[in-house]
Amino acid sequence: MARLPSLRRRTRRTVLRPRETLLLDHAQGSVLAVERGCLWVTLERDPRDIILAQGMRFTIDRPGRTIVAAETASTLRLLSPLRRRERLAVALVRAGALLLAAWSGRDMRGTVPHA
Repeated sequence: MARLPSLRRRTRRTVLRPRETLLLDHAQGSVLAVERGCLWVTLERDPRDIILAQGMRFTIDRPGRTIVAAETASTLRLLSPLRRRERLAVALVRAGALLLAAWSGRDMRGTVPHA
């Protein structure tokens, strides 16, 4: 059976002190998740300033540089997106599981199995 991409390889945990910054280049598609603290996110060529508090998430939706600044002592997780090859592997494993379930008479979509 094919191995699915590991979340551990895709997740990076970072601790920032107050006023410390993190520069991210070409991070489009990555997700910032705040575990503790408050972050100010600025995207290149984007007039928005995004403020994230504990428990909030933001998906970086633009190419270019992203600046993440800690307003207070903060802990964040940066989840990088799956690469094309990894997305294909996930899709193939899911399709194989659904096909196997159909052959065995099971419904894998969360409904009651066929009688």
